[in-house]
Amino acid sequence: MQNKNYIVLIILCGGLVCLGCSQDTVQFEWRQLQSGTGEHLYGIHFIDTKRGWAVGTDGTVLSTVDGGSSWKATSISKDTLTQVNFATPNNGWTVSIGQVHYTGSGGASWNLQHQARGTGKTPPGILDLHFVDTMHGWAVGGKGTVLKTENGGSRWESRRDLSNQHLWGVYFVDPAHGWIVGEEGEILHTQDGGKRWVQQRSNTVQHLFSLYFANLTHGWIVGTNGLILHTTDGGITWGRQRTPVNLNLRDVAFRDEKRGWAVGERGLILHTIDGGNTWNRYPTPAQHNLQDIYLQKNAGWIVGARGTILRGH
Repeated sequence: MQNKNYIVLIILCGGLVCLGCSQDTVQFEWRQLQSGTGEHLYGIHFIDTKRGWAVGTDGTVLSTVDGGSSWKATSISKDTLTQVNFATPNNGWTVSIGQVHYTGSGGASWNLQHQARGTGKTPPGILDLHFVDTMHGWAVGGKGTVLKTENGGSRWESRRDLSNQHLWGVYFVDPAHGWIVGEEGEILHTQDGGKRWVQQRSNTVQHLFSLYFANLTHGWIVGTNGLILHTTDGGITWGRQRTPVNLNLRDVAFRDEKRGWAVGERGLILHTIDGGNTWNRYPTPAQHNLQDIYLQKNAGWIVGARGTILRGH
C-alpha cells in the first residue's frame, strides 16, 4: 500500500513540474511568417497580441491586426528605420538617420517629428528608441547621440556630453530609471529621468547592442561573440553568463526574472528558464540574421534580414 501511494505521489509531482514548464519549454515553437517583403527588418513592437508593427530598410513599415498572420506594407522614408515603439494603439514612433517619425493614427500616416543635428554634415544615425508611456521617451545612436522627450515628442532635448561612443540600446523601467549601452562596454545609468547619468562597470570592451530589465534590479545585456551580461542589483555589479555560441547577439527580452530569449546572427535563438544561469540553443526555422525580439503575454515575435518574421506561442 505504501509503494502504491509513493507511485501516485511521484506521478502528481511530475504533473506539477510539467505545469511549471508551461509554454516556454517543449510547447513553445517559433514559426516563420510571410512578411510580404524582402527588406531587412530591424525593429518590431506589439501593443497587444493582435496589433503590431515592424520597420526596416527603404523606410519600410509593416503593420498587422491579426498577430502577424498578415501584414500591410508602406514606406515613409528613403532611409533605414531602425526601431519602432508604440505607447498606445494610436501613438507610435520610429527612428532613422537623424530623424524621429510620429503617428497618432496607429500608422495610417506618419509625420517627421524631430530632425537631429550632428557635429558634421551628416546627421547621426539613431539606433534605438524606447517609450515608457505616451509622454516619456528616449532615443540613442551614433557618436554619443542621446535624445529625450517628456511631452510625447513635441520637443526633443539632446544630450551630447554623456559619451563619445556609438550607443546601441536604451531601456527604461519607469520614467526615472533607465540604462544605455554601446561600444566598448559602455553602460550608462540614471535614477532621475536623465538629469544625471553615471557610468556602470561592464568589465568588458566588447560592443553592447541591446538590453532588457525585468524590474529595477534584474537586467541583461547582449553583445558581440555571444556575450550576455547580467545584474541582480540594478547594475551596481555586472557578471558574464555562459553561452554555447560566439555569434553576435542583437537583442534580448524576458517574461520575468527567469524566462528569457536572446537572438542574433544566422537565425540564432537562445533560451533560458533560470535567469540565464543556463542558456541553450532553441530550434529555429530562420537562416538569416535576427535583429529584434518582442514578447507580449504568451506570444513573441522576432524580425531579421530579408523580411524574416518569426512568431512563437
